[in-house]
Amino acid sequence: MPSKVSIKLEIEEDHLKRLSNLLERDKTHIEDKERIALFHILSGKDSLYQNIDKIYDFEDHTIKPECLDDGEWTSEDRKLIALAFNLYNNYRTTPLEVFSGLSKDSFLLALTGIVERVYG
Repeated sequence: MPSKVSIKLEIEEDHLKRLSNLLERDKTHIEDKERIALFHILSGKDSLYQNIDKIYDFEDHTIKPECLDDGEWTSEDRKLIALAFNLYNNYRTTPLEVFSGLSKDSFLLALTGIVERVYG
C-alpha cells in the first residue's frame, strides 16, 4: 500500500528575500519562468546562494555549466545546480540523477523549483 506523503510548498521568508535579490540583480522579467525557476533553486540553499557568482554570470545573464566540474560542491549541491540549469535551458540531467539521495529539504526545494517552472 502506498504511503501518504504530504508536501507543503511554501517559501520561507529568507528564501524569498534571497530570490528577490537575485531577480533584481539580474533584472529578470516577471514572465521569465525559466530564469525564475533557476533562481528559485539557487536562492533556496545557502551554499548555492553564497556562491552564486560561480554559477551564474549576471553581466552576460548566462549560466556557468563549467561550475559543475568544480570539486568544491557536495553531491547534493551539484544535483540542485544541474536541475536549476535544466529548468532554465533543458541542461542535460535526468530525474533519477537529481532526486536520488537528496535530503528532504533539498527534495522539497527541487519540487518547488519545478512547480515554479511549470506553473510560474
